[in-house]
Amino acid sequence: MSFLPTRNCIRLFLIPTVVVLAGAAPARADMLEPQSPAWQLSEPFKKSSDARTNISGAACATTDTPISSCLVVNDEKKYAQFFAIEGTTIKPGKVIRLLSDQASGDPDAEGAAYDQGEGYFYVVGSHGRKRHHPEDSNPTSYHVFRIPVDKATGKPPFPISDDEVVGVEASATRLRGAIKDALPAAYDKPLGDNGANIEGIAVAGGRMYLGFRGPSDDGKAYVLSVDAKAVFTEDKPLDAKLIDPPLPLGATTGIRDLAAVSGGLLLLTGPVNEQPITPAVVFYDTNRGKLGPSHTLKVADTAAKAESLLVLGDVSGQPWRVLVMFDGPENGSPTQYLVPR
Repeated sequence: MSFLPTRNCIRLFLIPTVVVLAGAAPARADMLEPQSPAWQLSEPFKKSSDARTNISGAACATTDTPISSCLVVNDEKKYAQFFAIEGTTIKPGKVIRLLSDQASGDPDAEGAAYDQGEGYFYVVGSHGRKRHHPEDSNPTSYHVFRIPVDKATGKPPFPISDDEVVGVEASATRLRGAIKDALPAAYDKPLGDNGANIEGIAVAGGRMYLGFRGPSDDGKAYVLSVDAKAVFTEDKPLDAKLIDPPLPLGATTGIRDLAAVSGGLLLLTGPVNEQPITPAVVFYDTNRGKLGPSHTLKVADTAAKAESLLVLGDVSGQPWRVLVMFDGPENGSPTQYLVPR
């Protein structure tokens, strides 16, 4: 029988002295300009325009150049796609099936992550109701997938299949109870009603961090962490920890993606729904429980939604080099920024 912690027994992630550090909203810094040259793709992402215009997450197995193994996901289809990076060119690769065509609905994949310690790519569904069809309980969105890869190459040790599910592990129920216990007022509620909706995932140090687009309560957003292995092991406790206090990102501002970096997490922030909020990147120190300055992003298309934060460079003493991809433009309109430490 699996262990699902009650709200009262979810352990706080921060110690009391840290609570003070996280109590103030992150200070605004100068707007970050896109870096030149502009990025391009050697060919379009597969397989349809629905997939290409609904990019929702990406992760790479390494930041060492050239980057030979990355994964991109979209929130419309039952597959993901591998790609490589050479310079400022994305080279799309093979498509990998996450759910069978016979499955009703899609996984509403909202984020991707790579665990360098264990050698897995992860894909997470929204774990919430559809925004435009709130009457749909969206059961297939409650999936987390992991894809084992060779840690030396970042590539799967099995034939990648577009037609059937091969080598992909799925967990379809493990996080439900943890989310319900951590966010009872938001669980299974539509995003338009401030419901719970996962948009970001990062994995580091054996922990899986889940960033929520909603709810946003009094300008504060939520991150839940769990034991990464336990998500796929029924008899292992999840050890769920809600970061407390929640992160003061600003009114109706949620987490649109997460990325693990040295010392903590980079958060891509944006509107919970359709509010006029400029996307931004902010660092969260997981050891001290402290938010750094929030760096807003200058974007070419203000109607596009910044959905994916991919770390390209994480060198001590230098800015983080990141690639942001957008929901709306064809192929995600990949745009590089330098984020100050």
